[in-house]
Amino acid sequence: MKVYKYRGGNKSILKRDLRSLYNNEIYSAPFNLLNDIFEARFTINENHFALSQMRSVIKEQDLKKINASTLKVLREYADNVNEFGIYSLSKTFEDELLWAYYADSHRGFCLEYELDELMEYRMRDELVIPVDYQEKMPCITDIDLLDFFESKKMAGNLNRKMIGTKSLRWKHEDEVRIVTGQSGLYKYKPSSLKSIYFGCRCDSRFIKLVMKVLCGRGLKYYKMSMKADTYKLERNRLEDCYKGRSYNNKVLATVENGVPYIFEGNEKYVKYINVAIDIVRRLPDCKNIFNADLSVNKGTP
Repeated sequence: MKVYKYRGGNKSILKRDLRSLYNNEIYSAPFNLLNDIFEARFTINENHFALSQMRSVIKEQDLKKINASTLKVLREYADNVNEFGIYSLSKTFEDELLWAYYADSHRGFCLEYELDELMEYRMRDELVIPVDYQEKMPCITDIDLLDFFESKKMAGNLNRKMIGTKSLRWKHEDEVRIVTGQSGLYKYKPSSLKSIYFGCRCDSRFIKLVMKVLCGRGLKYYKMSMKADTYKLERNRLEDCYKGRSYNNKVLATVENGVPYIFEGNEKYVKYINVAIDIVRRLPDCKNIFNADLSVNKGTP
């Protein structure tokens, strides 16, 4: 699934963003600093706890004690939520309000990621929650608690209700959240970044700077514009000013001793194998080459 991150701000913010892009990093913001003051707000139906199916296996005199304990756990959990990190994304790159709010009134840019690839590297065990938008605050029930207590990892309805529920006023954002155990910088797989969209008012010098910083990555670039006779935005493909340049943020992958080890009969291909090694070790995701040879099986290129 394609997901999008809107960015923009003063020179200091843009400089920081460019550094993060260059280093293949995202910043997971502290949950308690998000811009919605109603984050992690919920209601608790205490009667539901007392009159649920648990009554059949728990003595009557224990119910009040359980309710008190349950509420304590919920409150502690709610406090811990504030220490989580959130990387907020959207499912759309063409929402004019998102461009206005989060991309410096169309002067910023928008990053396109492939979500599955984004999660592959250092965030494989983190949680992805599509935000649910509703009129009323979420209500925590005993089923949510049972699900939470039985889960060995951070998942379930409780997390969705606590971390992934917002009012209908935010629905246009179509948000997807990556929830990390704590806030801070996280490395991602370079190839998960696919395209960059520049706002209608984005300065041409900044566009060229981004292309220079990220040259050799094989990214697609677009400039947003107002679609004629509509209240809609459309994208227009931009030519990469640095197309053909090599990726400039790469320490060459190490090649282990003895590589390439050439099997009998493949000696005449040594030159080509070495060329292939030199190409592969320059790729963003390659760290070490431990073997290189020709396959004895025929394949389709």
